[in-house]
Amino acid sequence: MRECSKCGFPLKVARFFEWRNDGTIISTDRANTKAQITFLELGELEKLFEVLSDTIKTPVDPFMIQAQKNIGKAINANLPVRHIKRIPNNRFFRPQWFVKMMVRLIREDIALLGDGILSLDSYRAGHSLDLRLANPCLLPMLVGSSIGIYESVEKMPGVDFEYGLEDGDLVIHMRHGEKTPESESRLYLEKVEPSTGMLDYESCPACGIPVMVAYTFEWDIDKGIIINRLTGKRKVVVSVQSVNAILRELENELGAEIPGILYDTQKDLTKVLLLDENTEDLDGFWKRHLEYLALRGLGYPLHFERDERSVSVGIGNAYNQVLFAAKIAAALEVSTGLPSEISWVTREGGHGSYTISV
Repeated sequence: MRECSKCGFPLKVARFFEWRNDGTIISTDRANTKAQITFLELGELEKLFEVLSDTIKTPVDPFMIQAQKNIGKAINANLPVRHIKRIPNNRFFRPQWFVKMMVRLIREDIALLGDGILSLDSYRAGHSLDLRLANPCLLPMLVGSSIGIYESVEKMPGVDFEYGLEDGDLVIHMRHGEKTPESESRLYLEKVEPSTGMLDYESCPACGIPVMVAYTFEWDIDKGIIINRLTGKRKVVVSVQSVNAILRELENELGAEIPGILYDTQKDLTKVLLLDENTEDLDGFWKRHLEYLALRGLGYPLHFERDERSVSVGIGNAYNQVLFAAKIAAALEVSTGLPSEISWVTREGGHGSYTISV
């Protein structure tokens, strides 16, 4: 994989990912389809949805899989396998060895997202496909992406599937289906709207990527993982639109208490990550916290005021308003040692305004 001669950043990532000065990251594919993405800690979403499932006594994996199908279809538009759909769907024109070769061609693209190493177990044209992923993460979302790609390539309305772990590998068994789930039409992806911000990144003169991004993230393509050099923890690329589609549908289906559960859970998870931070210099603490959120594509406030006991935030590009606010509340509680409460002024889509006080 080619790297930038100046900063060492993977050139393929630099080509398709754009870090904007509003604290967002935009991914653009060959079809010029734009998606907003973020880098999350491995296990962050898993734990968030695990707590939510336990609290509401309802599994959320089906919501995650269905929402991620649309992301899989968008990914397919940018991969060589998209051309398979032009080939007659039978064993003569689509032998297994040919599809295995195509899967090998996209292995690096999947690895660049931090999703692990992809391989093909078996394929029968017009009938079935079995995929394997080593070093997997966010299993339901990987399943959803795989189903979306499979549906696009095979040009069919639905997929029957099973998945599970075999010796640490994620194995997905997919078969041709006939029906599209009713919930799929509601799990639409919101359009990415351009915006402006106040961040001033120092960019690499060769590839244009912010220098801090190249310094922070490291790609291990052979394992299909992304590592945060500062913490040593694994990161994974997640679609902002997919996360919001899942949470929107959960709130619509299961009730108005969902945002509160997510807020409290995300706040507790973030507090654990911030416990080792130096809070003696509060200006430095908040500057680092906000810039790190932006560096991962979570957003950056247009308005931010704080005193010893509260913070007021106005933001138009948060990856998710509830989860971003929870990360702000976690920082306030860590810096003060006191519990906090949030008072919302507005919360609609990516736009939000609120005050958090202890």
